[in-house]
Amino acid sequence: MKYLYDPSSDELIASCAARTVDAIAHAWREGRRAQIVVTGGRTGSASAKAIDIALFRLIRNNESFEGCVVHIWFSDERYVSSDSDERNDKALIEGFSLSTAHCVFHVVDFAGSNPEQELDGAAANYARDMELEVGSKAFDSVVLSMGEDGHIASLFPGRIDPAEPRYAIGISGSPKPPALRVSISLSRLAHASAIYIFGLGEGKIGALEAVQSGPVGLLAANSKSAQVIIMTDQLVSGVKQ
Repeated sequence: MKYLYDPSSDELIASCAARTVDAIAHAWREGRRAQIVVTGGRTGSASAKAIDIALFRLIRNNESFEGCVVHIWFSDERYVSSDSDERNDKALIEGFSLSTAHCVFHVVDFAGSNPEQELDGAAANYARDMELEVGSKAFDSVVLSMGEDGHIASLFPGRIDPAEPRYAIGISGSPKPPALRVSISLSRLAHASAIYIFGLGEGKIGALEAVQSGPVGLLAANSKSAQVIIMTDQLVSGVKQ
C-alpha cells in the first residue's frame, strides 16, 4: 500500500484519471475490453468527469482505438428506484458525456415491488453479469473513496467478510441511508491491477490514521497483485508520504 500526497485534490483526481486511462489504453492495445470500477459521491463524480476527458483525448488522438469499449462497473449502488436522484449510477453515467459511445455501463437493476426481499436477487444478478463479462480476470482499475468511518463502497467497518466469494452482495441496515445497497464484494474489488482510494478533506484524517485496521487495510491484505494507492490531500502523522 502506497500513499500519494498532494495538497490539491484536483491534481490527485487528475492523476488517478490519467493512470486509469493508461490502464484502459493498455487493455485495448492487448486487444481486449477494458474493465474499470468507479465509485459514487462528490469525489467519484469528479473522477468520472476527469476520466471521461482523458479518455476522450486518448480516442481522439488514436484512430486505432475508435471501435474499442470500456466496461464500467459501479463499486456500490443505493438500492432505490432506477430514476431516483439518490442513485450513484445516474450522476456517474452523466459524467462520461464525451466518451459515452465507447462505454458500456453495468447498472444494478431495481424491481421495486418489495425491495427488501428483492435486494439479494439484485446483487446476484449483478454478480452474474460480472462473472459473464469479467470472469476471473482482474479489473484494470478500481477507483474508490474512503468515508470518514473508513468505509469503501458500501463495505462498512465491522461488517465485512473478506473471504466472501460472491462477486456482489446485498447490504441491509447500512449505517448510512438509504439502508439497502448493493456492493461489489471486497474479495472481487481486491482482484485488480490497480486500486486507487481517495481520502480527501480533514474529515478523513482519523480514517487515514487507522487505515491499516479498517476496510482499506483488509482490501490491501486481500489483494495479491494490485498496486494499492491511497490518494490524499492530508498530511497524516506516522505515514510516509
